[in-house]
Amino acid sequence: MTISVSNEVEDEQALAASPLRLQLVPHRHTKIVHLIRHGQGFHNVAGHADYSQYKSFDYIDSHLTDFGWHQAWALNWHIKQLGSRFRVDAVVVSPLTRTLETAAGVFGSGPWREGSNSQPPLMLEQTVVPGKRAAHHAIAAEGCPPFIAWEGCREQLGKHPCDKRRPMREISPSFPAVDFSLLESDEDNLWLSADWRESHDEIRKRGVEFVRWLQQRPEQHIAVVSHSAFLFFMMSNFGRGAATSVQSELHKWYDNCEMRTVVLCDEDGAHNHADPLWFQGGQHSVK
Repeated sequence: MTISVSNEVEDEQALAASPLRLQLVPHRHTKIVHLIRHGQGFHNVAGHADYSQYKSFDYIDSHLTDFGWHQAWALNWHIKQLGSRFRVDAVVVSPLTRTLETAAGVFGSGPWREGSNSQPPLMLEQTVVPGKRAAHHAIAAEGCPPFIAWEGCREQLGKHPCDKRRPMREISPSFPAVDFSLLESDEDNLWLSADWRESHDEIRKRGVEFVRWLQQRPEQHIAVVSHSAFLFFMMSNFGRGAATSVQSELHKWYDNCEMRTVVLCDEDGAHNHADPLWFQGGQHSVK
């Protein structure tokens, strides 16, 4: 069979004019990322009833409501039903209270009881504060992936006190199994004031930086527990040339405790991780 050079050129030109909307990327240049918005918080309830309540310092670094906890348990059950189809090597979580609580509810291993667990709890027991905090039992950390708090996936900064982080000295004791070592300050130095608001373009830029940070991490399967505006504007950076059906999934606002799974591809090959699936073959494949 003879294949002419002219035919090959014509085929390449035709492909360039009408490119396939398919990509083949080496496995080691990809990650599976599960993107999750926190469950319903007290600030959500107040803000839905009266939007001006989002500006109230009564809801600073808001907790989950009872319903928000039920949403987290529902996602926990959904993940358990997936069995071996779902894998998480690390949970990256915004250091705000509602995301930490959501991460504990979704990925924790059930109630923690003193004397019956071999390691400290993921989250300590919480008592009720009417209108501010729901009661909840301590949550165990046995068999859970690592939990890593990271400021880069926080909600839109400024203006709304619900998005202002409490000092780490107040938050970290409640979540003994969460790694807070990557946070650079005890106080919140990112939420500047109630008179300033991070712009949408600034969130998009922060979103790109966050995705690059994820790609640099060694884990192959990562869960991210974050916030609606951050996730929305982060995802708006991607898929603009994709089919309408793909864009509708990427560029849609997240509901409370919604989880969507995406594949992160590093086509530039900037972050090279070993591929455990690779087999060398050739002369060296037989020992």
